[in-house]
Amino acid sequence: MSPSRKRRRASPEWEGRTIIRIAALPGRGVYVRHLGHPEGVDGVHRPTVQMPGSAPRPPAAFDPAWLAAHLGDMQVVHVHALAPRMNAEHVQAAIRATRESGRPLVVTAYHLSDPTGLDEAGYAEQLDALIPAADQVITLTAGAADEIARRWSVGADVQPHPHAVDFVRMRRERPARGQNSPFVVGVHLGGLRLPSDPVKVVAALAEAARQVPEVRLVAFAHDHLLDSDSTRYDPATVREIDRLLSAAGGSLRAHRPMTDSQLWDNIFGLDAALVPPFFGSHSVWPEACYDLGTQAIMPAANHAAQQRPDAGSLSYTSDRDGLPDVASLTEALGKAVATQEVLRADPTARFTERVKIAEWLRNNYERLLADRA
Repeated sequence: MSPSRKRRRASPEWEGRTIIRIAALPGRGVYVRHLGHPEGVDGVHRPTVQMPGSAPRPPAAFDPAWLAAHLGDMQVVHVHALAPRMNAEHVQAAIRATRESGRPLVVTAYHLSDPTGLDEAGYAEQLDALIPAADQVITLTAGAADEIARRWSVGADVQPHPHAVDFVRMRRERPARGQNSPFVVGVHLGGLRLPSDPVKVVAALAEAARQVPEVRLVAFAHDHLLDSDSTRYDPATVREIDRLLSAAGGSLRAHRPMTDSQLWDNIFGLDAALVPPFFGSHSVWPEACYDLGTQAIMPAANHAAQQRPDAGSLSYTSDRDGLPDVASLTEALGKAVATQEVLRADPTARFTERVKIAEWLRNNYERLLADRA
């Protein structure tokens, strides 16, 4: 059956498999939502996962108080991220609560550096407590597994990031680009929380775009930067970014934060998505671009650049302060323009990949529970 067809999720009574209940913490985001079998027949239930359109619920977290209240209903604790500003002592207390309950502790090391960029030393201390204490560590790339082995002498299992975009969107035919049409490269700046000065980052992007005449750079930024009631109000920076882009023949568009669906539609309309330097390790961006047939241009410093080696992703280098190298950017943009056909995910292959991920996780949960029986 084609994965584009609408399915009804199997009920526990229909599955015919022993149900394993997982405390997936914190349970937000595309990655954790797509870990389960797409038809719901893996017998793994993640009650903490918030699905789009579902009623709001109190957030689940790797927190001693939350664990004390909910571990009685769960069989495995699977940590995917830690709460912002959580200190190492708090993490250790949550580990003790998990251990005392007899539940296995699984950790997906999605970010090996602070994804907020606010407290790198504190985040490292959290991971120093969490990763060696896990019964199993999972990560997304071989490079991240090597880093985990180097920092903590822990072996990590590598499993790919599942698809980001829904199967129906994956099957949409991309519009043909006109022979003389500009090559549209989108840069999503969000709220301008970048590892380096956003004006300097955009200046480097604009300079590289000027070196490749076919490129038309379009940047997107959150509109609260222009809202005088917002704590992120920064019209001067926005004006300077707009000036830099305009001088390079590009443009800046302010928008409300996008839903996943809006973001997928936005990426689908681009020839390439140039991801600016970002905090953290892995990302949904190379997955979404692969699903939609949009060329991804990733910062080489992050493990995300190695997530989809089969998709022909391009990358560029940055200096130690996170400022993109103009020559490297120019080379990546030139390769993107010269690429005749971007590799795009096959929906059936992505469906099969997700099934394999789900079954692999099911088997590992079963093994961990059997070890405690």
